[in-house]
Amino acid sequence: MKGLLALVLFVVIGFITYPGADVVSLTVWLSHPPSDTNPAVQGSLAWLHVEHPPGKTPFIADDQKRMVLLHGAIPGGLIDFWSGSDHAKTGAPPFYPIDPAAYDGRCPQNFATVKVPPLCQQDIDEMAAMGFNSIRLALTWSLLEPRRGDFDPLYLDRIAQVVGWAKADGMYVILDMHQNAYSRFVGRSDPPPLPDGRPADMWDNSGAPAWATITDGFPSETYSGQRELNPAVLEAETNFWYNRDGIQSEYIATVATLARRFRDDSTVAGYSLFNEPMAGWNLPPGFEDLLLFPFYRRVIDAITGVRDGLPCLTQVFMPAVCGFPDAGVHDLRHLFFLDTGLLREVTDFPTHLGLPVSSYPNLALGIHPYTHGYTVDALVLHQPPDKATYPWGGYDQTYSLAEREARAMGAAVFVTEFGNDPRWDPLILANELAEQERHLVGFAFWTWKENCAVNGNSWGIYDPIDCQHDLASPKPVSGCVRRARGQMLERVYPVASADPNLAYRYDPHTGAFVLRATSRFGDGPTVVSIPPDVTGAVSVSGAVAGEPVVSESTSGRTVTVYPGGGQFSIEVAAAPLRPAAAC
Repeated sequence: MKGLLALVLFVVIGFITYPGADVVSLTVWLSHPPSDTNPAVQGSLAWLHVEHPPGKTPFIADDQKRMVLLHGAIPGGLIDFWSGSDHAKTGAPPFYPIDPAAYDGRCPQNFATVKVPPLCQQDIDEMAAMGFNSIRLALTWSLLEPRRGDFDPLYLDRIAQVVGWAKADGMYVILDMHQNAYSRFVGRSDPPPLPDGRPADMWDNSGAPAWATITDGFPSETYSGQRELNPAVLEAETNFWYNRDGIQSEYIATVATLARRFRDDSTVAGYSLFNEPMAGWNLPPGFEDLLLFPFYRRVIDAITGVRDGLPCLTQVFMPAVCGFPDAGVHDLRHLFFLDTGLLREVTDFPTHLGLPVSSYPNLALGIHPYTHGYTVDALVLHQPPDKATYPWGGYDQTYSLAEREARAMGAAVFVTEFGNDPRWDPLILANELAEQERHLVGFAFWTWKENCAVNGNSWGIYDPIDCQHDLASPKPVSGCVRRARGQMLERVYPVASADPNLAYRYDPHTGAFVLRATSRFGDGPTVVSIPPDVTGAVSVSGAVAGEPVVSESTSGRTVTVYPGGGQFSIEVAAAPLRPAAAC
């Protein structure tokens, strides 16, 4: 005991006599030793939830009630993409193996006949090295439930493998029930029988299994070059929303099966319930209020057991007031990310009533800000981004309105997907990232890596592979990182802070960063992530408790600052960015 008292006394004297130290520094050091600031070191991540400050927009927070900003990308390697005429047949297997053993210490070969390369552990490590702290992991219903009522345990193991890789790198995972143009099983009419139609380009199609793709014989052809403007797709989507043959009920059972597997895993931040929902033949704006958001409530009912909807039969059409039976998962800790309908993406404007969705508190409104990419100025008026006359509110429009929507719904705001043609990065990407900083929202970037440039266009963070010839031979997984794009996405940003109203700004050209926040003494620390390419010196001023804790790893530097009660700032000085490594 005497030895312990002597040690404590020694520590006290050391702190008091250290230049610039005070009693606050000592208190914070004793209660929050530096090794606790990096959850990856402890081998697990803090559970996330949604905080609901009175009169303010809810926000994603950790177990210390600090605002958490998630930055990440969306890899497509677990999506059941179409890869040719044989792959459109019922029962055709996924292109890449789903057995986790195929990825243990190796990576399957990449082929240009599918949209993306396989997703391997190296990819997750590369994301972490770019400073990302999350992944929106795109999944496919057709692989989760390839046969009705038969949930594939091997695919669940594959998902768990990727979640394990992310956990090892200290990254959260959003499990994303992804779809585009409903399914790769909608068929392909060639030649198209209807006037002005064109054969469907199935490159992006993914989602529902064959048994849940009910097209009623409608031809599969596209109009105006849009994959969703396809009669077969519109019919299949409509049948889903009206629960034809109970297929929506089966989808809910699938999500419940996924949630049951990851119920106790805090690495999984939550579930993105349906990517880019399309109305089918339904007319807006009733689609979202009468079909989409009631569907979300039913999924939440099933997984959490909150029972917000009225009891109804589940294998027939379920009106808006209907709920869904408790699936026995009882998951009361994960987030649910609720994508708005595709029309909102096209307008950057709310297309639904601002109404509560569920009594479950951990909800996030998922927006897809594709301003000047898929908004009406591009799709209808065919205006280039630098001459666009819409949206009237510019890049801010979708974010400001999303905050109002989220407050009405009792949800946080999160950018579940955004991206653009790399040629417009200096305009579009720069402005989107600036708005995300201003509105304090996290993002998931579409996409991580892609094969080839379809119609000369590829949106990956990496250059696409050259696959103009010899599509059948194995290919490298990607080209090099697009340097300018990488510098914009590898940002200095606050990972967590007790001040949900802080302000910060990052300059990707110089690496300069400034954050200003206000916190009470005893609040959790503010943590700032600095990617490896940013070399500027860190300085802290104002009401802080002692010196900042700076740790270094292959993911760059992490700066942890404990508040002393009042205003403080964290800055990174402008300095030359580290040159790109050879690729």
